[in-house]
Amino acid sequence: MASEKVVEQRRPSFERLAIDGGTPVRTAPMPPRLLIGMEERQAVMDLFDREMVQGGGFDRYRGTEVDAYEREFAAYFGTKFATSVSSGTAAIHTALGALHPNPGQEVISAPVTDPGAIMPIVWLNCIPVFADVDPGTFNLDPASVAARITERTCAIIVTHLVGQPADLDPIMEIARQHHLPVIEDCAQAHGARYKGRLVGGIGDIGAFSLMGGKHSTSGGQGGMVITNNEEIYWDAKRFADRGKPFNSSERMNLFLGMNYRMTELEATIGRVQLQKLEGIVKRRRDLVAALREEMQELDAVHLGKVIDNVDPAYWFLLVKVDGFKLRASHDRFAQALAAEGLPVTPRYDYLIYESPWFRQRQTFGQSGWPWAAFPAAQQIKYEGSCPKARRAIDTHMVIPFHENYGEQEITDIAKALRKIERAYGPERPAKSST
Repeated sequence: MASEKVVEQRRPSFERLAIDGGTPVRTAPMPPRLLIGMEERQAVMDLFDREMVQGGGFDRYRGTEVDAYEREFAAYFGTKFATSVSSGTAAIHTALGALHPNPGQEVISAPVTDPGAIMPIVWLNCIPVFADVDPGTFNLDPASVAARITERTCAIIVTHLVGQPADLDPIMEIARQHHLPVIEDCAQAHGARYKGRLVGGIGDIGAFSLMGGKHSTSGGQGGMVITNNEEIYWDAKRFADRGKPFNSSERMNLFLGMNYRMTELEATIGRVQLQKLEGIVKRRRDLVAALREEMQELDAVHLGKVIDNVDPAYWFLLVKVDGFKLRASHDRFAQALAAEGLPVTPRYDYLIYESPWFRQRQTFGQSGWPWAAFPAAQQIKYEGSCPKARRAIDTHMVIPFHENYGEQEITDIAKALRKIERAYGPERPAKSST
């Protein structure tokens, strides 16, 4: 790869990049995401009017909104049951807690994910085990999942990262062979479909984040756990409310749990949001299809891989950059893109075992728990264990986008990518003067 100084001298035949003093493709800021509208406002005002008459203080058990939201959420995603919680992290914690794992058991998970999908494993004194990924999608590689299973494995968490469904069928087959439950982490994949089915209702349990940045929200924070298994449902509901004896003849709490209740106010917003979800996801798919069409001529830059028989929900855009076809570094390309007026993050660099809290075992004081408590856990080697995940991170950039983008934004993204690829792409022979 040539130095950037040399590249600088070879650009005159192309449009000058903004990073070098040229005119940027875009100077206007990207449109804000207007997720909340008049429908949510009216629903909340109606709730206030009811609360001011009947009382309740938005208490989950003194109203009807949470119960209705749970029913509607389960129906939308095609499951029998849903229980609401206070966040996506709480959803993962509740899903695992409903399975009653023993301390020291292992939970297989994706290595590139939010800490909120891993910390619940540790809170339950279980051991995270990371399977490697398909470097084109960041999602779990079924072969790596199979290789990580031991006699201590108690569950598999499948993350549908960036709204792209993981390849569930082979993972489900592996799980069934070993009698392991599968939890789908759908925090970034509301409305994504795998072989025609909405993700979340395919595994044994689906866990959703409903925070403000997701496809739909219950008002800043919130989460949902869905399942077709009635026993899991009741234990999830119990775990999320301090082990209360729901659907039991017992009078007092049944087991250790957390207080993860959703409020009536959150559920009121969530119910309206759920009605908008299909349109939001469709709009995002249409925008990506238009962008993919405009990027067809590019050789070194492509939108992230989409596996067969899926319909992604596109939480943001993964852009793969083939460094072997460019005369600039990955970081230089990202800097040039930012200079053209596009929001960009050079890497989705969230490899969990590289995080300080994980490397230094900053968990339960200075104890090193749960690893320190179990000899088998101390033998697990994390560093470098998922090389495909690192390769995925180092070859993809992130371009934020959402359903409020329009034709101009898509045109500008494609134009900026073309402009930079032309400047940093392979040298083209000079035209003959004869």
